[in-house]
Amino acid sequence: MRKYILICFLTLQLSTTLAQIMSDGKTAVNISNVLDTLLEGYDKRLRPGFGGEAVVVNADLSLRSMGPISELDMIYTLDCYFRQRWMDRRLAMNVSLENLTLGIKILERIWHPDTVFYNGQKSYLHAITSHNRFLRIGANGTVLFSQRLTIQATCRMHLENFPMDIQHCPLMFGS
Repeated sequence: MRKYILICFLTLQLSTTLAQIMSDGKTAVNISNVLDTLLEGYDKRLRPGFGGEAVVVNADLSLRSMGPISELDMIYTLDCYFRQRWMDRRLAMNVSLENLTLGIKILERIWHPDTVFYNGQKSYLHAITSHNRFLRIGANGTVLFSQRLTIQATCRMHLENFPMDIQHCPLMFGS
C-alpha cells in the first residue's frame, strides 16, 4: 500500500512539473514571437520619433566606490552602475507582462543613445562571469539599459590648502 501511495504521489509530482515546463516553454515561444514581430522592419539607425523632437534620455548613476584619486595626474576613478531610460514607441507591445528583461544581444538590434563621458580618460565595462549589463523593455516602449562601469575621469583640482582642501569633480557626459 505504501508503494502504491508513493507511486501515485510521484506521478502527480511529475505531471505537475511537466505541465510547468510545458507552460514555461510556451511563454518563451510567445515572447520570442513578440520580439520577432517588434523588430520586423525596425531600423536601429533611426532614433525614436525621427523627424520630431529630440529623444529625452534620463540617466542616473549609482556610485559603488570611488578611488583611487591621483592628485599628481588630477584623475579620479569611480565604480558605478550607469542607467539610461528612454521611450521608443516602436517597441511598445501588447502583452500581459509589464516588462521584459532581455539578453544584451537585443541591444545590438535596437536604437540606443551614443553616450560619451566628456572628461573620461579611460573606462571599462565589468565582465566578471558575464557582462554586467541588462536591458528591460516595458510594455509601453520604455527602455531601461543598465551597465556596471569603472571610469577614470579628469578633475581640475585646486591643491592650495592640500591636504585640507575640498574638490569638486563632476562627471560630464552627453550624446
